[in-house]
Amino acid sequence: MANHHEQTYKTFTLAHQCQPILLATELTSLAFCKDYLVYEHHDEWAIGINKLTQLTVSSCGEITDFNGNKHRVKTTEICQAIHQATQTLNIKDWRLFGRADFEFCRFSHNLKQQETSRELLELFVPETDIRITKKRIVIRTMDDTVLPQIQSIIADCTNNTTVTEYSHTALTQDDILHAQAVKQHFQESVRSAVEEIKEHKYNKVILSRVAILPANIDSKKSFIEGRRKNTPARSFMLKLGEIAAFGFSPETVLEVDEHGNLSTQPLAGTRALPDDPQAAILLRNELLTDPKEIAEHAASVKLAVEELTLICPSSTVNVAEFMQVSERGSVQHLASRVTGTLSEGKSAWDAFNVLFPSITASGIPKREAIDAIARFELLPRGLYSGSVLVTDHNGYFDAALVLRTAYKHQSVSLLQAGAGIIGLSTPEREWEETGEKMACVLDHLVFEKEQEKHHLATDTVPVDSILCEEKS
Repeated sequence: MANHHEQTYKTFTLAHQCQPILLATELTSLAFCKDYLVYEHHDEWAIGINKLTQLTVSSCGEITDFNGNKHRVKTTEICQAIHQATQTLNIKDWRLFGRADFEFCRFSHNLKQQETSRELLELFVPETDIRITKKRIVIRTMDDTVLPQIQSIIADCTNNTTVTEYSHTALTQDDILHAQAVKQHFQESVRSAVEEIKEHKYNKVILSRVAILPANIDSKKSFIEGRRKNTPARSFMLKLGEIAAFGFSPETVLEVDEHGNLSTQPLAGTRALPDDPQAAILLRNELLTDPKEIAEHAASVKLAVEELTLICPSSTVNVAEFMQVSERGSVQHLASRVTGTLSEGKSAWDAFNVLFPSITASGIPKREAIDAIARFELLPRGLYSGSVLVTDHNGYFDAALVLRTAYKHQSVSLLQAGAGIIGLSTPEREWEETGEKMACVLDHLVFEKEQEKHHLATDTVPVDSILCEEKS
């Protein structure tokens, strides 16, 4: 029986002749758009604008549910509690948009959290839910007064058939602030991690480094320019409170359809992808025959299979794709896909609890790798190597891994990239790999004042105070 108090969107379906990415980014510039999350998946651009209701999880594990009630559960049961909260939503055909910081994973692995005022996870049902395909836009909104503004943007995009090429300054690693200090710290961390691996403390760990940019980036223009030059598994752009980012995700953490069929997509093993086809083929062949890269990738696939057997009947778990080469912008990766079907009584949130963080972003075993990351890296990762996701009332769940991403925090713009460290790793090669990955975004940035690219005073931007609070 239908609930008479159930909230229902007003729905409008319109034709359009716009480039979906241009339409999506222009919609985020509308006056009523305070918070937003744009998520490109498959052939759809989904946009959640403003928060009708939200759920958050704090660093101390306190859940504030969709009704504003605060409560605690065992940290290892937070994802189950989130799923239960979603089942109480009194909104017809709801869709949730959200993000999870990397540190959210410390709950499921029973690791102590650092104190921070930043919410580690937020999910929201948007006031306006927009879905754009090649020829159609579906607008679901609780406030139909916004419709004329949306129609105006559609008209402007339709009339503007010119493909804008944004000029951008090509940055190099030498333009990054604190570059030498960061390089020295990163390479020392790699050496130490290799020693710990040889002492059998863990098998693999992903270590990352931050690149502080010399000027503030224009997110919308950079996102459009970067998407043209990248071939991501997913792309996204968001502004949620003080958190702003855009990126080109090379892989999904988790995909679940409405029938409970799920997959995860471990990537491990990297080489550059130059414009020269012959050079690209040589590097591809090198990638497919490098013992270090093959060992790293096989270990990641093995762990993904083991994780899926925790939430799926083992008879349904399969390696659907193995060691394919996936081209992602300026890099190429070894990629596999592991699939399964959720066991009875399990939800997509149970799967997220097991699969997050991605093996690609943490290491093997995960708990020991996550602990090592906190010891070696200068600051909490925040959104880097976390997840951006959409999930629907029917069980559909799609979570992208946040890599190849630019972040904005107040007046500071930055990038972050990592590399998988195993016993065969060398500091020089791992530093080079972080640069190759960073180029997916770095090479396509557009600055807010292109002609005034200025260097910030290095003493005003300490490395250990970006994005999250300094480590205590």
